[in-house]
Amino acid sequence: MNFKTITAAFGAIAALSACQMNGILDQNEPLIPAETRAALADSCGADDLAFMTGMRVGEVEFDARERPVRIVGPNSAVTTDLRPERLNVKIDSSERITGFSCG
Repeated sequence: MNFKTITAAFGAIAALSACQMNGILDQNEPLIPAETRAALADSCGADDLAFMTGMRVGEVEFDARERPVRIVGPNSAVTTDLRPERLNVKIDSSERITGFSCG
């Protein structure tokens, strides 16, 4: 085999692998099914805290004894374990609260 053949073979393998991974890791599909998300919608009391949207996260005290709390910033890596009682506090780059969710 010559260099061009080997290069073409590796290129084809890389292209096919990328296509297959695109189907597996489609960013448009949520990891949690819609039915499960609907059941979790307010299992941690997130809806009651909507009035805090826009406040700085440092100005708010969340009682971690009442329920687990996780602060999720932009580009934060988070685990995918599902804990319905956990409150997720979503913040932007200026540490302002943008929303709440359970899980």
